[in-house]
Amino acid sequence: MDKGKGKRGGEPENLYQRENGIWYGRITVDGRDLRKSLKTRNRKEAERRREAWLKENSPYKGTVRHTFQEASVLWLEAGEWKPKTLEGYAKLLKGVEAHFGAMFWDQVNKAELQRFIAARRLAGSGTATINRYLTVISGIADHVRELPGWPDLNPVKLLPVKPRKEKRHPYIRPPASHIEAYFARMRGTFGDLCRFALETGARKDEITTLKRHDADGGKAQLWRTKSHFRVISLSPVARAIVERQPAGRSDYLFETSNGDRYKRVTEMWREVVNRAQMMAQREGRALVPMRFHDLRHEHAIRYLENGGNIYTLKERLGHSTIRQTEEYLRYLTPEQAAIARGQSGTNYGTHATVSVDGERELV
Repeated sequence: MDKGKGKRGGEPENLYQRENGIWYGRITVDGRDLRKSLKTRNRKEAERRREAWLKENSPYKGTVRHTFQEASVLWLEAGEWKPKTLEGYAKLLKGVEAHFGAMFWDQVNKAELQRFIAARRLAGSGTATINRYLTVISGIADHVRELPGWPDLNPVKLLPVKPRKEKRHPYIRPPASHIEAYFARMRGTFGDLCRFALETGARKDEITTLKRHDADGGKAQLWRTKSHFRVISLSPVARAIVERQPAGRSDYLFETSNGDRYKRVTEMWREVVNRAQMMAQREGRALVPMRFHDLRHEHAIRYLENGGNIYTLKERLGHSTIRQTEEYLRYLTPEQAAIARGQSGTNYGTHATVSVDGERELV
């Protein structure tokens, strides 16, 4: 029986001692846990035999030793990235290279990844951010493992999945008056863009890339990727927003004064919220904080409150499973939830459209 499965009492990595005093080596190769008796009770001799055994069984045997920097550069240069995607990966790489930048690629192993995760948590990174870092490292590994002279291994896949599961915080719903206090501080096209988000429940990127010809005839065609889209009906308020957008210099429905699409929506919304909160504090009031993405949550809740069907809402929001959409039922009364689960014919795209402001219009 082992004296323990982890490092104890100063035991070196990949080495442990059983009750009979014999030292054993341990290594994980492609997810397989390999163990071997080193046939000695002498620690120094065990360490020497361990090194020889590790070299023989290492997934890096027969490969050229490369640096982490080489791997990341090869990955970036090989990708056909959109400017926005490349910018996002560059920011993530800064955080990754701060830890792994001076290492060789073979030193990026399971144990080092766990140390990286622990360090990022201490620095205040959340689970979602850590998962993005790991996605970058995994992408690098999957690219270089196909190249000659690189080991066929992805260390990220050796990590347990459950501890990295993202925890989603519930939406803290502001009173309607607080939401309107935020909108009161917005003017022009940006105000229309935000109101359109509340009226449709569309994602930020779906709105900022929405073309004029895709919002016509009382409906909008929202593109998630180049080949995937969904079509939603528009409420009277959303239709009015579309109709009052002036002809611009681009094909985007909502464009900046420079004729380009909005690229700082999250930051601009945050600035509006901060100013509104400061103004309210001066008046002795407090406003419930709200993110731009929360407009999507608010739309979903109001949609169901006004008689919308949960299954139609799933398609409207573009959710992959009904379980995602059912999270909004917690904000309803039991009577409203029962209607949302079973009523049909009172939602967008069927017999009537339901505005998030409660206005109904037969179609």
